[in-house]
Amino acid sequence: MYNPYERMYDAKMDVYRYISGEDDDGFETNKESKVIEGAKCRYSISSQTTADNGVPVIVSTAQLFCGIEHDMKLGDKVVIALRKGDPVTVKLGECHPYRFQWQCKIEKDGKA
Repeated sequence: MYNPYERMYDAKMDVYRYISGEDDDGFETNKESKVIEGAKCRYSISSQTTADNGVPVIVSTAQLFCGIEHDMKLGDKVVIALRKGDPVTVKLGECHPYRFQWQCKIEKDGKA
C-alpha cells in the first residue's frame, strides 16, 4: 500500500523486542532480538510552555511515526539513526494505528 507520509520519514530505525524461550537446560530465558531493521521513520519533538502556580514550565514530548506495515508493540526498544547518523535510543509507549502509519509516544531515558 502506498504511504503518502513516507516522503517525510528522514530517519531509520531498528526495533528490538524481548522474546521468551528456553535455554539448553530447560530454563525460561528472555532474549533481546532485532525484529525490524533499517525501516524508515520520523522522530518528532515538540515543546509547550505551561504556567503552573505562576512558574513557566517547558514540557517536551517526542513521537515516532513509521509505516503501518511494521509490527510495533508497547515497550519495544527502538534505536533511531537521525539524518546526520546520530543514534537515539528510545522505548515505545502507546501506539496508535492510522490508515498509513503508526503514531507512537516514546520515552527517552538512559535505561531504554
